[in-house]
Amino acid sequence: MDDMAQYWSEYPLSEVDGQVPSTLPVGRYVSVISNGHGALTAWVAGPSRCYRTPHPASAHPPVRVTRGDPSREPEEVWFEPYTEEDLRMVNDNVNSYLAEAGVRLQPRGYKWHVLVPESVRDGEELEYALREKNQYIEPAEVLRAIERLYESLVSQIPPTS
Repeated sequence: MDDMAQYWSEYPLSEVDGQVPSTLPVGRYVSVISNGHGALTAWVAGPSRCYRTPHPASAHPPVRVTRGDPSREPEEVWFEPYTEEDLRMVNDNVNSYLAEAGVRLQPRGYKWHVLVPESVRDGEELEYALREKNQYIEPAEVLRAIERLYESLVSQIPPTS
């Protein structure tokens, strides 16, 4: 399959996290972790098994900030709002990873939800189910591993009549 034949803009959009667009198969969806691996998983799932929901900076929890010597208990701990700049930095990191894997850059400000078997409870468990991908360093190799592992994972979903 030519990965570049697909666009992030083709992924169905839902306004609400748990509301699966009617064009997608019924089933369990979990949101992927917002890192390079999560983005590759959403890419592999494709627009027929993944949807996105708006997730602007304002929807993110506050960021924990500490001051003091890193080897000791922090002297001060406080929380600051998650900013557009934070969102941009995370998105830039994800996109430099995607670029190395030969995948289109992901637009920022979304959460990506992929189809999984009932046994996978959340994004962390999905990451664990695909853990064999961690043997690879090169993003292009990680992409191929995720393709293989995700396909084998979704093959466990019983067909709906």
